[in-house]
Amino acid sequence: MTKLFLAGAALIALTGAASAADLTYEPAPAPAPIVTEAAFDWTGFYVGVHGGALFGDFTGDLDGLSGTGGLVGAQAGYNYQMDHWVIGVETDIAYTSLKDVAELDWLGKTTVRAGYAWDNFLLYAKGGVAYGDLKYADESQWAVGWTAGAGVEYAFTKNLTGRLEYDYVDLGKKDIGNFDPVVNGGVTAHAVTAGLNFKF
Repeated sequence: MTKLFLAGAALIALTGAASAADLTYEPAPAPAPIVTEAAFDWTGFYVGVHGGALFGDFTGDLDGLSGTGGLVGAQAGYNYQMDHWVIGVETDIAYTSLKDVAELDWLGKTTVRAGYAWDNFLLYAKGGVAYGDLKYADESQWAVGWTAGAGVEYAFTKNLTGRLEYDYVDLGKKDIGNFDPVVNGGVTAHAVTAGLNFKF
C-alpha cells in the first residue's frame, strides 16, 4: 500500500514538472523607437518669385523728384549650410512702377547672403551690386550701384520656403540720354518685399 502511494505521488510530481516546463516565458515587446524628424537643410539651388513696395528718391539733376511704386520679379540662388550658418549667392530682377517725372522701370540685384538657421527658420543679411533702368523724358540709361538688406525665411516643406525682406538700393548717378545740358541722375530706394522660393 505504501509503495502504491509513493508511486502515485511520484507520478503527480512528474506530471506537474512537465506542465511547468511547457510554460514558456515570453519577454515583453521592445518599445517602438522614437523617430525624430531631421533638421531642415538649407543647402541647394532655388528659384522663386517676389513682390512688394518701393519707396524712392531721385538724385543728382533729378533731385526733388520722388515716388512710391510696386515691384514684381523673380530670383534664383544657391545656399550652403555649415552647422547653423548659411551662406549663399542670389540674383534677382523686377519690374517696378516707381516714377515721378523720372522713372525706374527695372531693378536688379546680385548679392551675397549670410545667415543663421534654427532648423527651418533662417535670419539673414545680404549685400552686393544693384542695377536699374532709369528713364527721363523718354530717354533711358542703365545705372549700377550697391545694395544692402536683411530678411527672414521660413521653410514650410522641404521644397517650399517663404520670406520677408528689406533692401536699400543706391544706383549712384549716370548721364541719361543726350540732353543739352547733360542730365545726370540716379535713385536711392527702399524695397519691402515678400517672396516664395522652390528649393531643389
